[in-house]
Amino acid sequence: MPRFFKICFRIIITVLVLLLLAVPFVVRRVDRTPYTQTNWYRQMMQRLDSLSATHPPPIADTVMLVGYAKVNITPNHAVPTAGYGKREGRPVLQVHDSLYVRTLWLQQGNTKAAIVSADLLIIPPEVTQLVKAGVASAGIAWNNVLIGATHTHNSMGGWGKRYIGELFAGTYNQELVNNLAAQIIQSIALAAKHATGAQLVYEERQAPELVRNRVLGDSAQEYDVLHSLQALLHSGETVSLHSFAAHATTLSDSVLQLSRDYPGALLAQLEQQQPFAMYMAGAVGSMGPVEPAGSDWQQLSYMANGLADTLRRGAYKKSVPLGDVLWPVTLPLHLREPQWRFTQNWCFRHWLWSRLYGDYPAEVKALKIGDLLLVGMPCDFGGELMAPLQAYAQQKGKHLMVTSFNGGYCGYITPDYRYDAEGYETRVMNWFGPGNGAYFSEVIRRLIDIM
Repeated sequence: MPRFFKICFRIIITVLVLLLLAVPFVVRRVDRTPYTQTNWYRQMMQRLDSLSATHPPPIADTVMLVGYAKVNITPNHAVPTAGYGKREGRPVLQVHDSLYVRTLWLQQGNTKAAIVSADLLIIPPEVTQLVKAGVASAGIAWNNVLIGATHTHNSMGGWGKRYIGELFAGTYNQELVNNLAAQIIQSIALAAKHATGAQLVYEERQAPELVRNRVLGDSAQEYDVLHSLQALLHSGETVSLHSFAAHATTLSDSVLQLSRDYPGALLAQLEQQQPFAMYMAGAVGSMGPVEPAGSDWQQLSYMANGLADTLRRGAYKKSVPLGDVLWPVTLPLHLREPQWRFTQNWCFRHWLWSRLYGDYPAEVKALKIGDLLLVGMPCDFGGELMAPLQAYAQQKGKHLMVTSFNGGYCGYITPDYRYDAEGYETRVMNWFGPGNGAYFSEVIRRLIDIM
């Protein structure tokens, strides 16, 4: 018996020693080097400095043409739902309302741009890679496509590879990914076919009763601007794009039905009066919908009705006709090495992150229309970061609209003073910090300066 205990003791000691030796290969301390002192920051600033040379601004010499299209992407078979990890990829039980991808096509002479939004949680990186490879068949380069999502948490899953992707979107389905990419390209091609002359108008309204700071509470800063881009077609019809910061989460994780959430209900109302409308999630980081007492569906209606009423009767914060300048830009976004933390100062090593999530390229997308600058970011961009950026754009004589989920995804971008706070947005989903609140904001300010 003593010999047995000795053998067990040696085995335990051996296992412990092996575990201790393995730890440095799995985890490391968080790199807190100020981002302005890093090589990747200097490379990004060099890219921005040379932007006018690498992406020269086109000359506006013709009438702006606008086209639009939507393609139904609702799956015809059972798929996992995407949006809440608690669901663990459980399949959809029924379809409440259909899902779409929508495209607004803009053309100024030989310069083309497509604004695309899909009724998805995000634009999945696996889908993005296929769209990049095939979008030229629609007559446009990927660099001229500004893409985003409505961020509904009741859309289809099946598009995320590896552990983290499948945690939020269920078992990976290559056929579904192929179909989504093809439908996005189809939407762009259809929108291009029916382009007609139009005058563009940019509008801002405020809807403080429809958004809250879901992290810090009702008394904390929120971003309440409802952005709109109206296209007044020469035919007399109007089509429109809208963006708001409140998360599309009025439907809880217990609802296993496909739905566009409140953005879809808003668009359904608008399309009773006009042929086409689309919605893109804005600076949704830390911003939640206001949900009065009642069922999930009543809360959805409250948000949709409130935004529709704001568009019909809300006082303009601004309403500005836009010139015919059209300048699309896509740049690689240089980032710190991924730092997925499990404590305040310790994170998993890059090789493990690659196996859990994958290494996908990140980009910043920008589209200048007259004096309006649309910027698409690969993240849940923080609503608390928007007020100073809006003020900066105003000082430069420009208007700014920032959207999230531009085809890549690098987690939540929140104010840097909260980087060490525990919580979902700041710890679990802050993947490339610290310093990204300031860094992403600086990139946007530089785009405002240059474009």
